Amino acid sequence: MFLKYKNNWLLFNQKKPCVLCRQTTENPDAICSGCAADLPWLTLCCNRCALPLNSTPEHPTLCPDCLKKPPPFTQIIAPFEYRFPIDQMILQAKFNNRSYLLPPLAYLLADKLKQSMTEHSRIPDLIVAVPLHPSRLLERQYNQSAILAKIVAQQLNIPLSNNLLIKQNKTPHQASLDHKTRQKNLKDSFRCLSTPPTSVAIIDDVVTTAATATEISRLLLRKGCQNVDVWAIARTGKELFF
Repeated sequence: MFLKYKNNWLLFNQKKPCVLCRQTTENPDAICSGCAADLPWLTLCCNRCALPLNSTPEHPTLCPDCLKKPPPFTQIIAPFEYRFPIDQMILQAKFNNRSYLLPPLAYLLADKLKQSMTEHSRIPDLIVAVPLHPSRLLERQYNQSAILAKIVAQQLNIPLSNNLLIKQNKTPHQASLDHKTRQKNLKDSFRCLSTPPTSVAIIDDVVTTAATATEISRLLLRKGCQNVDVWAIARTGKELFF
């Protein structure tokens, strides 16, 4: 009996290798401090859509697109730019069955959100992952956004719903489409199954053109939600748009 408990203790308390450099680390995020420091942290961005900006403004600012046409969501929060190695980690997790790369990113996102909540005192009533169409879920065997959402919800102690939204139309992969086609591709592809609470946070892996965030936000607002935040691991710079 003692040996059994000893083995269990060793299993759950041993040092973990960093998912990037494979060196051992005591960091529960499984990314060592050295690698974390080298990640493409998003430090300068639009206060609304989190689009990376090239110059440092004197005051908090919005990008030209958000000034011209404010999006339906309140704010996008993402800790990273969609650059190496974050881009490769997300691609490997989504398309090469390496879901073990997602938890380390989810913990870093949760840390970013804790800081934001402390500064702005805005806590959503519910967290919702961007849903996959059932056929896509069957093909991939897991929803990468749902894995992120579960960890973030636990870390922030916010309720999580897996049945508020569904994706009712199977659409082509967004990565193969340009900005305008992405918006048309997603129109009416999501469905809200019940009345959402006042404030909802949507979790996705990466925001590129914000077409998905825009479509889901509009849907939730039509259903009675008053505030929609979007939380993602990474935000793509405009120079990388198709």
